[in-house]
Amino acid sequence: MQTSGHVDAQFAPVRHAFLAGFDEGRDVGAAVAVFVDGHPVVDLWAGHVDRRRQRTWVQDTLCCMFSVTKAMTAVCVLQAVADGTIRLDDSVASYWPEFAANDKDAITVRQLMCHQAGLVGFHEPVDRDIYYRWDHVCKALAAETPWWPPGSAHGYHARTFGFLLGEVLRRATGLRVRDWYAERVAEPLGLDFHIGVLPSDVSRCADMLPAKVRLGEPSRLPPEAQQMLRDFNDTSTPTGASFQNPALGPGYMNTAEFRTAEIPALNGHGTARSVAAMYAKLENLLPAEILNEATRTHAHGPDRVLKSITRFGLGLMLHDDEAPIGQRTGSFGHAGAGGSMAFYDPNARVAFCFAMNQMQEGVVTGGTSAMHVTDVVYDCL
Repeated sequence: MQTSGHVDAQFAPVRHAFLAGFDEGRDVGAAVAVFVDGHPVVDLWAGHVDRRRQRTWVQDTLCCMFSVTKAMTAVCVLQAVADGTIRLDDSVASYWPEFAANDKDAITVRQLMCHQAGLVGFHEPVDRDIYYRWDHVCKALAAETPWWPPGSAHGYHARTFGFLLGEVLRRATGLRVRDWYAERVAEPLGLDFHIGVLPSDVSRCADMLPAKVRLGEPSRLPPEAQQMLRDFNDTSTPTGASFQNPALGPGYMNTAEFRTAEIPALNGHGTARSVAAMYAKLENLLPAEILNEATRTHAHGPDRVLKSITRFGLGLMLHDDEAPIGQRTGSFGHAGAGGSMAFYDPNARVAFCFAMNQMQEGVVTGGTSAMHVTDVVYDCL
C-alpha cells in the first residue's frame, strides 16, 4: 500500500502507523491529518473509495464522518452565543415557541448541547424520509415527549442533535446551520468540509462500507457495547428510537439524497485536513471564555443511549478514560460512527483527524486505526 501526501521528518513513524490499518485488513480507504502549534505536520491519504478497490482515494476525496459533524454544528451555535444572539440558559421555547409542547418549556439551550434534553428520538413510528425534510422533523420534535426528565440524565442525541440546535440557530439568526457553517467557519478558514455537499461534489464522496459482522462468532465487544447493539433495533428503548426510528435503509449513506441533505448531526463530508485545520484554528473562531465553557464537563456518567460512560461539554465529546477522545485528559472533539475521530489537545497543541470508509462495529469513540495513529503521534512529540 502506498500513501500520498506529506509527513514532517519528526513524525515519520505516523506513516507506518497509518499503513498498519491497511496491512491488518481494517481499512479500505482513509486519511489522517495532524497540526501542532497550528502548523500541519501530517497530511496523508491512501487506499480506495469503493469496495471493489477500483477508484483511488485522492487528495480531495470527501469522507462522511458522521457525528464528527456535531462539533461543527456546536461551533456554529457557540459563535451565536458569543455574538449574544443566543443565550445558553434561555429556554429553547423562547426561540422556538412550538417546542414548549408536552412540558418542554423549561428545556434550555445548554441542555440540548450536552445531550440532557431527552429528545433522542420518536415514540411513534415516523416516515423513513423525515430526516430529509427539515420542517417535518422539527415539527415532530417540537411535539415530542422527552424519554426522561430533562436535566436528570444524559443520552446521546445521535440524529436529533443537529435538528434541535439547528432550528434554534435558524429561529434566532435567520440562518440555517449549513449556511452559517459555510459562511462563518468553512469559508474564512478555507475548509473543504460540508454539512451536506453540493450536487456537483457528490462524485468526490467515498463510499462508506458497513461494519463487518462475524455471524456465529462470540462477540468481541465489551458488555456495554453488546447491550447497545441488543437495544439498537428495539424502538421502544431510547437507543432503538435514536438509531432506528426510522431505519434509513441499507446503503443510505451512499445515496445522493443523504449526501446532499442538511442533517447537521451526521452527514458532514470533508477531508481529514480540513477538520484538523478547524480544530487547530478554533481559537480564531471562538472567544476564550466561550471555548472554556464549552470544554468543561456538563454531562458525565452512564449514557441512556450508548449504554456506556460518556462525558460531554457543549456539543463536544470530552476525553474520559472510559470513553477516550484522543489520548490525554483535556482533549475534546468528536468521534463518528464506525471509527472516525477528530480532537484538539490544548496542552500539547495537537489537532488531529482520522477519517476512513470501512466502518468498525460497535465503536463509540475513535476506532482501532484512529487510536493507534494517535498513540504514535504522541510518541513523536
